[in-house]
Amino acid sequence: MLRLALTPRWLAAAVGLLLAVAVCVVAGRWQWQRTQDVLAAERAAASAAVPVEQVLGPGVSDVPAEQIGRPVTLAGQYDPAYQAIVPNRVHDGGPGVWVVTGLRLDDGRVVAVLRGSLAAADDPGARVPGGEVQVEGVLQPDEAFYADAADSSGQVAAIVGARLSEQWGTGLLPGYVTLVDQAPASAPAPDPVVPTVQTADVPFPAQNFFYALQWWVFGAFAVVVYLRWLWLESRRERAETDAPAPL
Repeated sequence: MLRLALTPRWLAAAVGLLLAVAVCVVAGRWQWQRTQDVLAAERAAASAAVPVEQVLGPGVSDVPAEQIGRPVTLAGQYDPAYQAIVPNRVHDGGPGVWVVTGLRLDDGRVVAVLRGSLAAADDPGARVPGGEVQVEGVLQPDEAFYADAADSSGQVAAIVGARLSEQWGTGLLPGYVTLVDQAPASAPAPDPVVPTVQTADVPFPAQNFFYALQWWVFGAFAVVVYLRWLWLESRRERAETDAPAPL
């Protein structure tokens, strides 16, 4: 096979093979990079904050699964009548409480905002800020634990829209928002709480990935075809050489 591969005809075929493999490798790498670019662009889009009204529009009764953990923005005023303390939570590594306050949007709807954690419910940071605020936070679904725990006036065992709505006497948008930043900032204020549900990853762009894989398979197939033809040709020449001379 080596002797045959060094003949002019098969050397030319080898050059053609190398060119074809090079094209397949380059095309496959381009598609692979395209896969990474699509992932990066989709992740950037998913991590960009959007108005909460865009995610929880009219008629939406629950936080869409694909929007859980989505950064959102809110604009409006906190209502002092809409505040609840969530006891038995962690603050600075020790026992504490969480502070949830209703923020009335410009369109009149109310969103529950987890403003942060405090050491105790009577901490000065629990005071409800006045005036217009711009809030950036992370959209979260209702908490699913402590379903049977009893609530008391001004307290809830878990952040659940139905419980807060009952206590506050008003309808709420689905889920709640964990505050990340607020302008203007209020002082004193609760310490930020890490969102309990992180942003889910974006769908993998399988189409571009399989295009890359397809090009690399083409390159490997070209090598296999070349070696197969070379092997068959060498067997044919050997058979002709070993054939007995006619009498």
